[in-house]
Amino acid sequence: MVDQDQTGWDMEEREERANHALAAYRERRRLRRGDDTWFGAGEGLLDEAGLNADEVSRRRMDVIQEAVAVGMSDELAEMLYDVAHEEGLDPAMAFELVRSGMGVLPPAEGLENAPQFATTDKYRPEWLEEPVDPDTVLRERTLRFSFRRLRGLLEQHTGDAAAAFRAFAREPDVGAVGY
Repeated sequence: MVDQDQTGWDMEEREERANHALAAYRERRRLRRGDDTWFGAGEGLLDEAGLNADEVSRRRMDVIQEAVAVGMSDELAEMLYDVAHEEGLDPAMAFELVRSGMGVLPPAEGLENAPQFATTDKYRPEWLEEPVDPDTVLRERTLRFSFRRLRGLLEQHTGDAAAAFRAFAREPDVGAVGY
C-alpha cells in the first residue's frame, strides 16, 4: 500500500499532477505564441507590461472561454481569472492548476476562522446587502491561498518553474481540491 497523507494523494501523485499542470501551461503558451506573444509570462507570473486595456480584456475573455470550453462553470472561470490577476499569477497558469485539481486545502474550520465583523451598520442596514454564499467565499479563499502560495514559490525559484511546482506539490496542505 502506498503511504498517503491527509490530502488523499501520495507524494508521487502530487508531483505528477504538478508536472502535468506545468507541462500543459507550457504547451498552451507554445501554441498561442504562433498567433500572439502576449499570452503568459515565461515564469508563470503576471506580466502585462505594454498591454493596453483592449488586450487585457481580450486576454481575460480568452482564458475564461477556454476554461468554460473544458467544462468549468462561468462563475469559477471568472473567479479564477480575477483572483489570479489580483495575486500576480499568470491566469493561464492558474487555469492549468485548477484544471489539475491541485490546490491548498481549505482549513478544517472552513470559514469559521475568518474574523468576525459587526452585523449592522447604522449607515447601511444588513438587509440591503445580498447574502454571500459560504461555498463561494470558501472557493475564493481556496483559489487565493493556492495562487498566492504558487506565486511565492515561483518568485523564490526564479528561472526554474519546475522546481517551484515540485515545491508546491510537496507542501503538506496541498492536495486534491474540489473547486
